Amino acid sequence: MTDPRKREYVLPERILDKSPGAESTNSLLSLQSDQSFFGGPIGCVLKAKGDYVLLDFGRELSGGVKIVCNEVSGNKNGLIRLRLGESAMEAMSEIGYKNSGNEQAIRDQELVIPWVGHVDFGGNGFRFARIDNLSDYAISFRQVFAVYTHCGRDFIGSFKCGDERINKIWEIGARTVYLNMQEYIYDGIKRDRTVWMGDMHPETLSVLSLYGKDEVLEKSLDFVKGNTPPAYWMNGIPSYTLWWIKIIYDYYFHTREIGYLQKQTDYLRAVLPNILAAVSESGEMNFGNYFIDWPSSDDLTAQKAGFCALLYSALHAAAEILKLSGTVADGELAVRCLKTAERAASFKKNKDNSGNKQAAALQVMAGIADAKKVCENIIKPNLCEGVSAYLGCYTLLALGDAGDIEGALDLLKGYWGAMIDLGATSFWEDFDIKWAKGAKPLDALLKPGEYDIHGDNGEYCYKGYRHSLCHGWSSGPVSFLSAYILGVRPAEAGCGKVIVKPSLGDLSYAEGAFPTPYGPVRVRHEKRADGKIKTEIEAPTQVKAMMKR
Repeated sequence: MTDPRKREYVLPERILDKSPGAESTNSLLSLQSDQSFFGGPIGCVLKAKGDYVLLDFGRELSGGVKIVCNEVSGNKNGLIRLRLGESAMEAMSEIGYKNSGNEQAIRDQELVIPWVGHVDFGGNGFRFARIDNLSDYAISFRQVFAVYTHCGRDFIGSFKCGDERINKIWEIGARTVYLNMQEYIYDGIKRDRTVWMGDMHPETLSVLSLYGKDEVLEKSLDFVKGNTPPAYWMNGIPSYTLWWIKIIYDYYFHTREIGYLQKQTDYLRAVLPNILAAVSESGEMNFGNYFIDWPSSDDLTAQKAGFCALLYSALHAAAEILKLSGTVADGELAVRCLKTAERAASFKKNKDNSGNKQAAALQVMAGIADAKKVCENIIKPNLCEGVSAYLGCYTLLALGDAGDIEGALDLLKGYWGAMIDLGATSFWEDFDIKWAKGAKPLDALLKPGEYDIHGDNGEYCYKGYRHSLCHGWSSGPVSFLSAYILGVRPAEAGCGKVIVKPSLGDLSYAEGAFPTPYGPVRVRHEKRADGKIKTEIEAPTQVKAMMKR
């Protein structure tokens, strides 16, 4: 078994902090060698027990740390402590402080280092690394690298516009999902380095906007399916099985990978009876767990409305998949799916979104709520408040469906842009705009009692430093900018026909590429003096691009 990922050595960009006994630390900022050498330059020295250096690699990375060691004061080994962090203060924290820990991925460990040797440690998501000398004598490093592990693939999709803040948001959104495209599609690179099916739909939309057909995405879908008997819910959560149905249909619609879809159909047939049986003849749902996202967890009414919208969308997707087989039995099962979806959506208690932006956005996604009314009454008031980093993807798409491009751009710049203002180089597991008030950036070294944007926030399972600052589900801006600003969307399965419907809002221009199975469709839209948009399209010969205004 081989690792398909690329390994890359990254130097620290700056020394963020050090003890008085840490000498020649700036030598770590320039390339000396990735190999130890006896009799050569010693490099950085931590003179005594308790001396330390805090390194900033400048951006979020997935991987570990390689330490090129030199002298350990005539001893065969030295002892160090290595702490990794997505924020500077996480890297400075003790285990247990503000919920810092080692579960799922090790961020804090004592390590033995060799005399004149080099070693690799860790597998995590981090930007900062602190190294402490735990030996009773001086130790030295010739070099400390971040070992950056990533898929090594160039983006096919692209985006650029006349607003540099929007460009930065696209870039960081794309990089967020890229960092999580490891040997599987990770949920997050620091903590949940595994496949969570429900979390994957925003990532799937981003992957389709950046790559189109993707083997890692297929492998991840197959992994969860292969480890979940049809009688059980994926990842133990009913909505995650519903998301699986939607993902495989959306993936098929973009790629027209009929062979891959056919491999999923037996499992779909087996899992659908459990779903259909959980909806009564009156339309009442009996799933027991209605999780849609963490910020909505305290409002069961909103949860059920969002869950019902997802159920409606998934059952319609299931019906389309079943119709492709052409068999009578699958046709009858497809009809049952559609009737069940209608019963659930018509049941009065399943309709009340409780003013929750995420639930309302899912209703727009499913086509059971009017986009303009939802945006005007629920999403637009206090625009950046009450937004979920996960389901914020659908909030953006709802604004796009309502034709409110200015509102969507304001949400992008106000919500995702606020993370960037706080030093984010990838987007977070969750973010409440209220957290930003009075906050210092992620690279700040804080005084005792000073407000910590990372350690003092988070809820549910992601409190404090356990909160992931690189979560693929938060990459929603990527698919939104592709679908609504560039305006390129498949008009039929496989992208033999695509719609090009640009919406620039207050942008002067936008350009980019959208992947199809035949190669990228490239577009450029430019706003003329009279307000009309001039569009240039370059498409593969197998793709018919249809302009819509």
